[in-house]
Amino acid sequence: MSAESVYQALVDSGVDLITAVPDSLLAPLHRCAAERDDIAYVQVCDEATAVGIAAGARLAGSRSLVLMENSGLRRACETLARFALSHRLHTVLLLARRGAFGEANWWGLPHEETMHPHLRMLSAATAEVDSVHAFPDLLRRAYNTLDTGQRTVALIANPPFVEELRGR
Repeated sequence: MSAESVYQALVDSGVDLITAVPDSLLAPLHRCAAERDDIAYVQVCDEATAVGIAAGARLAGSRSLVLMENSGLRRACETLARFALSHRLHTVLLLARRGAFGEANWWGLPHEETMHPHLRMLSAATAEVDSVHAFPDLLRRAYNTLDTGQRTVALIANPPFVEELRGR
């Protein structure tokens, strides 16, 4: 039910395109987006491609969202830097936070260590999402920031949000 709430918040905020690289942490939201047709859902195999499609859609007047795990941020850095820093073409990202305190997978730890330095280098505005209840307001504020034309925005899906999303 929580994935439905998050998806509905996206619909209510006017998101009309989700570009996504599937990940296990946000899997319920990916499934919801793939099954419903209120928002176009484009699944890709590369984070840079997801960012590129979202940026292009923004040029066409679309309100898009990029879904990926924070590990994908490193892969998308060149595309984000080119669009955001060189061309002032910004996007909103929802990043699943792999490597947070309590991470059970050794390979997830570097994702946490590199996420914030990369976001700072990209001059991205960030907000941490800790609950499904807080998500609609943070999403509204993210698009307000995006609409200034000055910043890419990263909403960081923390473990409590992910657990709620998964119905736990």
